[in-house]
Amino acid sequence: MQPLRSVLAALAERPDVLGAVVVSDEGLVIEAALPSGLDPDAAAAHTVGAQRAVAALAATTDQGVPSEIVVASPGGTSVLVRLPSSATLLVLASPDADLGRLLYELRRHSPALTALV
Repeated sequence: MQPLRSVLAALAERPDVLGAVVVSDEGLVIEAALPSGLDPDAAAAHTVGAQRAVAALAATTDQGVPSEIVVASPGGTSVLVRLPSSATLLVLASPDADLGRLLYELRRHSPALTALV
């Protein structure tokens, strides 16, 4: 199994994570570990769209380029983490996820993920 695929699979196996995908800046799926029935291409396209929209909002409000985006919904939380390798990691967290711990671990491990992309 490829290293990036292994990392995403391990992330998706966490009880508080529903799935994860790494997306290029062009909206292409680099690697995905998503639940069945979820279209990785659609997730990739919307991830890039959300990233661009929030970046535009941050620029308008003079806040700089966002490194993380957290979108809370009744069905769970979507976390977008900008990787320095011109890619974005989307993590789908369950509604009962400990977001503080998840965000801490994503921040801590993002350099290792970047090396794999």
